Amino acid sequence: MREILGDNLEKVMEVHNINAMKTYQGNKTNTDFRQVWELEDEDFEKLSNISDDDWLGDYGWYRYAEGSNMEIVDRRYNINNHYIKAWDGVGREDWEEENKKVSPDDRWFEPRKYSNLLEYFCEELGASTERNVTALAIDLAKQNGIKMSELFKKYQD
Repeated sequence: MREILGDNLEKVMEVHNINAMKTYQGNKTNTDFRQVWELEDEDFEKLSNISDDDWLGDYGWYRYAEGSNMEIVDRRYNINNHYIKAWDGVGREDWEEENKKVSPDDRWFEPRKYSNLLEYFCEELGASTERNVTALAIDLAKQNGIKMSELFKKYQD
């Protein structure tokens, strides 16, 4: 079983007779990261083998990754009012050490709190492309012992 992240994939699944289950449908319209789908390996191969020439404009998009190049999650974050183990962004630890005496109002880094998952990926880790967000989401979910669909349901919406 594989989980993919994407948007607007219903038509490609139907037209190409791909057996897939949509496990997450985001409510927010201000993002393209609105769907998570589960597919068996055979159906993932069918999806992956659709050529660029056969990929129609209304098929949407998807990305898949095995994981990211990040290390083990080692910090506690509050994302969408729920706690999760996650990564600090590059430079946060060094900056916090250097600025222990700086008032919270003067800090460049915010506390380890974000309103949603995509804000965390973008603001803390500097990731916003489909490829990078997918790799991070798969890895973050795996390291927290949940599916990617659960990660988006709890921490994004």
